[in-house]
Amino acid sequence: MSVLPAGGRGRAALLAAVALVLAACGAPASQAGYPARNVQLIVPYPAGSAIDATSRALVEIVNAEGKLGRRVQVVNREGGAGAVGTTATLSAKPDGHTIGLVPDGPLTLLPRTEKVSYDPASISVISEVTTSPVLFVVPGDSPYKSVADLVTAAKARPGTITIAEGPLNYAIPAQKFEQLTGTRFKHVKFDGDQATVTALIGDNVEVGVMQLAGGMAQLKAGKLRALAIASAEPIELAPEIKTFKQQDVALEWEAYNVVIAPKGLPADVQRKLNEVFGSAVKSPKFAEAARKLGLVVSGADGEAAKAKLAEKTAEAANLIAAK
Repeated sequence: MSVLPAGGRGRAALLAAVALVLAACGAPASQAGYPARNVQLIVPYPAGSAIDATSRALVEIVNAEGKLGRRVQVVNREGGAGAVGTTATLSAKPDGHTIGLVPDGPLTLLPRTEKVSYDPASISVISEVTTSPVLFVVPGDSPYKSVADLVTAAKARPGTITIAEGPLNYAIPAQKFEQLTGTRFKHVKFDGDQATVTALIGDNVEVGVMQLAGGMAQLKAGKLRALAIASAEPIELAPEIKTFKQQDVALEWEAYNVVIAPKGLPADVQRKLNEVFGSAVKSPKFAEAARKLGLVVSGADGEAAKAKLAEKTAEAANLIAAK
């Protein structure tokens, strides 16, 4: 066995220390202590909105499980139909400390009709959290009991029956319904589900397009009636609502919420976030929270969610071009 002189041992120790420092500097973010601070989850809509409630329910579970090692904090950045918060998310440093929970609209639809300051394709997708099929609803005392009733009336009075829509996730399926049935409605834009519900109950519009979450309480109270839901099959949350397909109209359309981050997220940071949010989304506690909100838990991983975003973007582009 050879023995290094004292000076040699000192130099060897110094070289070993330098090697450790260099290795740490070049290590992926999670190996260097990710997260180094609390993580901001940006929600591009105001506090009290449906997606805000979804985000806070999810974050509560993430923090309770403690798998991230730091806390996640919800930050509301509303404005521009979701564009403000989406921009804030995607323009952040791609280190995993700023992420977002956004509806698909600002990624799949809004860039087709407005100039936005982000590339909706240049993103890291962590997980798809929930889905919400779109449905057509009428006041509880409406004469329309089915899709067939609505189509018959619309053909008898083209362009006169009022339909409340608003965001593109509602305007596009309303347009597609007209194409599929050969009907024409008088479209009235509203800012969101709550405004549409108020208009329907006040008999200011005859038909509303919304998500199940937006009208669930009034549907249960009998103040609204659902004509059809645009899911492939009846959903467990509301099995009594027939699909459009069951009523001979091939309309399928859903909105969904996804966790995203800026492009260039280190692979190991993405894996960590996938694990943390995937666990929370699949938890029984989140399933119960989603049920109360009228949402369907998805849990599709980042790769599958990104593919769905691309598919919906392509379909929306064709529909918007034909408008």
